[in-house]
Amino acid sequence: MLRKNTEILLHLPVWIFILSAINIDWTENWFDERIRPNTPAPLSLIVFALYFYINAFFLIPQYFSLQTWKQFLGGTLLLFVVPEALRILLYGLFVRDIGAGAELFSRDSFLFGTPSPFMAAFNLSFIYCLTKGWFLNKQTIRSLQAKSEKKPAIPYRDAAVLSEKEAEILETAVMQQLRERELYLNPQLTLRDLAESVNSTEKKVSYLINQVLRSKFYRLVNKFRVEKFKNEIIKPANSELSLVGVALNCGFPSKSSFYRAFKAEMERAL
Repeated sequence: MLRKNTEILLHLPVWIFILSAINIDWTENWFDERIRPNTPAPLSLIVFALYFYINAFFLIPQYFSLQTWKQFLGGTLLLFVVPEALRILLYGLFVRDIGAGAELFSRDSFLFGTPSPFMAAFNLSFIYCLTKGWFLNKQTIRSLQAKSEKKPAIPYRDAAVLSEKEAEILETAVMQQLRERELYLNPQLTLRDLAESVNSTEKKVSYLINQVLRSKFYRLVNKFRVEKFKNEIIKPANSELSLVGVALNCGFPSKSSFYRAFKAEMERAL
């Protein structure tokens, strides 16, 4: 939530530019389209902003998927059609009465006005989400490439980093932290975080995972995340969430990391 609020705050310079560039008189021009031949109504600009943010930050991320397209269409109708119906009703009662059909296609219409807040917000919200998704995926790919280019770690030299008894105690502690405290729900979980949670060192925990458990840190963590996902996806409380939405709630930092981990776990299970 904090991340989204910060993202919205970063949009302020853009909106300041838009409001300063468009010639709008905020004291007039609200209902009489004849006195604003070349500029949108102030109400249309406000509605456009509301449409954009609700569609970009709520409808598309939560419901736009093959599994939940019905919820997306329902939410879209509520967001775009209901306000227009209320506008037509209020205009007919208090401003002017030219008939619902004529009002629907009038310049003040939220759906078919000139310019149309609906079309502008609908298209720009999709462009915004696709651009943001592309940028984040590109950053993730670059990060993975940078990690892969690092020099391989020097393998353990057979030194007894952990005795058999120490390894057994440490394994119990690590599994307890993952199973009971569900540390894997933290998308930013690191080896250091896990080591500190069991009052050990990164070297010892790494040795335990690699040499004793015959695994890798992220493989082990993602295994717990996949199991959590399998349990959560069948719960009725999560029926309105998309697969990706449930996956993010299970600790996966991104859609791509979830797909990779889930595929890997399914292949190992075969």
